[in-house]
Amino acid sequence: TVKKLGKPPHLIMRIMDCVLMLFQRKLDQVASDKDRPCCAPSWSESLKLMSQTGFLQGLQGFNKDSINEETVELMKPYFDMDDYTLESAKRVCGDVAGLCSWTKAMSSFYSVNKEVLPLKANLVIQEGRLQKANAELAIAQAQLDEKEAELNVVKEQYEAAMSKKQQLIDDANTCRRKMNAATALIDGLGGERERWTLQSKEFQEQIQRLVGDVLLGSAFLSYSGPFNQEFRTILLEQWKSELKTRGIPFTSSIVLTELLTTPIIIGEWNLQGLPNDDLSIQNGIIVTKATRYPLLIDPQGQGKNWIKNREASNDMKTTSLNNKYFRQHLEDCLSLGNSLLIEDVGEELDPALDNVLEKNFIKSGSMLKVKVGDKEIDVMKGFMLYITTKLPNPYYTPEISARTVMVDFTVTIRGLEDQLLGRVILTEKQELESERVKLLEDITANKRKMKELEDNLLYRLTSTKGSLVDDESLITVLRTTKTTAEEVTEKLRVAAETEQKINSAREEFRPVATRGSILYFLIVEMSLINPMYQTSLVQFLGVFDISMARSAKSPITAKRIQSIIDYLTFAVFKYTSRGLYEEHKLLFTLLLALKIDLQRGHVKHQEFQNLIKGGAALDLKACPAKVCKWITDMTWLNLVELSKLPQFADILAQVGRNDKSWKMWYDSSTPEEAPIPDGYNNSLDTFRKLLLIRSWCPDRVLPQARKYIAEAMGVQYAEGVILDMHGMWEEANPRVPMVGLLSLGSDPTNNIDTLSRKLGLELRVVSMGQGQEVHARRLLQQGQQTGGWVLLQNCHLCLDFLDELLANVLETEQVHDSFNMWITTEVHDNFPINLLQASIKFTNEPPQGVRAGLKRTYSNISQDQLDVSNLPQWKPML
Repeated sequence: TVKKLGKPPHLIMRIMDCVLMLFQRKLDQVASDKDRPCCAPSWSESLKLMSQTGFLQGLQGFNKDSINEETVELMKPYFDMDDYTLESAKRVCGDVAGLCSWTKAMSSFYSVNKEVLPLKANLVIQEGRLQKANAELAIAQAQLDEKEAELNVVKEQYEAAMSKKQQLIDDANTCRRKMNAATALIDGLGGERERWTLQSKEFQEQIQRLVGDVLLGSAFLSYSGPFNQEFRTILLEQWKSELKTRGIPFTSSIVLTELLTTPIIIGEWNLQGLPNDDLSIQNGIIVTKATRYPLLIDPQGQGKNWIKNREASNDMKTTSLNNKYFRQHLEDCLSLGNSLLIEDVGEELDPALDNVLEKNFIKSGSMLKVKVGDKEIDVMKGFMLYITTKLPNPYYTPEISARTVMVDFTVTIRGLEDQLLGRVILTEKQELESERVKLLEDITANKRKMKELEDNLLYRLTSTKGSLVDDESLITVLRTTKTTAEEVTEKLRVAAETEQKINSAREEFRPVATRGSILYFLIVEMSLINPMYQTSLVQFLGVFDISMARSAKSPITAKRIQSIIDYLTFAVFKYTSRGLYEEHKLLFTLLLALKIDLQRGHVKHQEFQNLIKGGAALDLKACPAKVCKWITDMTWLNLVELSKLPQFADILAQVGRNDKSWKMWYDSSTPEEAPIPDGYNNSLDTFRKLLLIRSWCPDRVLPQARKYIAEAMGVQYAEGVILDMHGMWEEANPRVPMVGLLSLGSDPTNNIDTLSRKLGLELRVVSMGQGQEVHARRLLQQGQQTGGWVLLQNCHLCLDFLDELLANVLETEQVHDSFNMWITTEVHDNFPINLLQASIKFTNEPPQGVRAGLKRTYSNISQDQLDVSNLPQWKPML
């Protein structure tokens, strides 16, 4: 477009002049322009430049480094003109406007490039040097590569040699390790070889006898529960005889406790409160191993206490058949998989338990269900049912016997003695008992650890595949087992020595526990005379603890022991006599003296049997003929039986030789006071005189018995105990009822009323009978809330209400401190044992004998009555 213009705008020609300068083309001779203050443009040269075919490519590929300072100075006047701008160029001719910007850009480039050019020149020099250095480097690298190739060959040879060396070292280490492992195995198992070899032979023999042993164990679990130790032994011998008859092999010296449990488990049971005697351990086995749910005959409650301790961590629920939430408790324990203890049942069980006891479980998918009443309840894993009764000799139907496994948990003399010894030591030498308990815990834990280690070792030995020496973990287990076994063995040795020392120290106080055991079992035996004479082990332990606390202290152990024994014996005597009828008090005291003398060895068992039975078991025809006709047949039989004792071996002949003296003594009104013929008066002690009088004059046994009691026990035992109502009230508390046993003419209501007035307490009385339960509940609630005494008379007429009454007294949370429950009742075979064992019992009969009657009368006279009375005789008599 510009080339076609004849005379282009002046600005375009100037722009082209600048382009010519940049291309270093010839310009026209310098001449002043007519129109503008600048040189005349060289348009003709510009046209030539633009006419060239490579003009555009020349612009694009322009060598910018060819621009020099002179060219820039020549272009400066052009740039300084006002119209030499891009906008002006666009207005004149848009095609050339770009050349305007290009020329200015080239000028600007020069101003920058003139500083860069030296650097570029230097760059060229340095690149030359670099190329030379790279050439030298290439030569050196070639040499390096050659050497590295040689090094790699050497390295490969070295690594091959080292690999072979390591393989040899590994083989040597493996061999050494196997040798060490073999040595460890030999050393570790060498000590067990003899024992395991012997045990292996024993196990082979046991396998041959296993059928008979399992039969005996199964029979024991199924049938022995209701019986005492003596009957269980008889049953076991009968079963052995039957197996022998049928040719079934069994272990003749089998110990069922060793067959069915381990010493570790027994130790845990002992720590949980189970006595250590054989009967109790057998009971523990039956309770835990039998397939049926256990029903514990547990008059003293020690089985229940053991179960509670054993199940303490299993959220066991305790309930009773009379509890209004009993059904809910049963359903909850079934569905949650918890244990349930139903305590103090009678001779009948709730029909809702039938399906549970028979385990009539219904399979529903993966769940078990059981029907309780009209509801189906899920039976979760972990559910366990325990039932206990306090009835000492209950009668259960065959159905109940078949559904449950009955276990006789009646406390044994040995078990109670150990229990009492523990209480004595806990009081007298608490640190010794604490050390003993901790020692038992440590021994049990160590034995358990030994068993676990041995079981683990045997398992690893039998389950290891391949060579034993290749199993490093086995060697580690063996090493750990051996080290631990040595430590445990040493601990057990030290524990055995310590236990022996502790037991020796404990044995000092054994006489206290022995006396306590004798007293308790005598109290229990009194319930055979009258069913109302029920005393719980808890009550006895309370008296036992009080006796230790109140008896005289002494730094000399022997004196302290005797002090406890004396105080305990008299305290139990008073506690028990208070609840006995007058006709039974002397019998109790005589039995007390006899049992203590039997334990001491002062009285032999044969002598005791002679006192009890006399000659009643003899046949007159089989005895020697009577030497005197005046002797009655029964008396002669008694004398024949008496002659079997060493002290009376010649009595039959002596009576025949000296019949007149014997007849005179026999006919005396008080033969116990008269001299006995043939020197017996001086040679016999009081008890042997009692035997002689029992044989000759049974009607004079009681006076002589009192003399024996006074001599053996002390005068205070022979005089009897006067009822102290105030002292008895002080022993009681709002949770302990007081039960008065009625007899003809011995209602204690007036005494209770008098005592309540003296103490300033309100007495609320209701005579029980049909429909009186409502009034009794109302008075009971008032008494518990506001205080005072409640007296329920003739409770033998409302036996069904008494279980509710006991539950109310024991379980009511808020009870006034001054509240007390008094009960009067006649003797009744079905009176609740729980209530009797939870209460203080007393009788109010007139005491036998003038002396005792006077003492009772005087004891009821207070100082106030003496001060008011005008009669001068009272004070001297009192």
